[in-house]
Amino acid sequence: MDNSTQILIIGGMLILTYGFLLGIPIASAREKASRAPRYLMAAHLAALIQGGMLLALTIAFDFSTLVPWLETVIASLFVGGVILFDLGLILNWLQSVDDAFGERSLGYKVSSAGTPLVLISAGILVYGVFSAL
Repeated sequence: MDNSTQILIIGGMLILTYGFLLGIPIASAREKASRAPRYLMAAHLAALIQGGMLLALTIAFDFSTLVPWLETVIASLFVGGVILFDLGLILNWLQSVDDAFGERSLGYKVSSAGTPLVLISAGILVYGVFSAL
């Protein structure tokens, strides 16, 4: 198993587990109110989706014709970008942010820092996958 696959599997499992664990404060919040906080729910759902995405990306990396060192870099960028995005959502929840975009909260800034990492990684991987055709 190459480095990029290991990074994606470990990162994916950590993010997925994080998403599962966020179910605990959601259940606690639901005992007190009819709805859980918006950014807590967003963090929970994003982590579950993104953890699965990182695991699924192992298939695309296996199909890619990129050199191993580049695959390692972009796998790391994918995981880093996801971590920043999810961390930003948690910060928004902990700070009781109503509108991260409007307030330009710390969580918004942290989440936004992860976006270019994921987009750059995706662009490079798309090239690697299409070059295999």
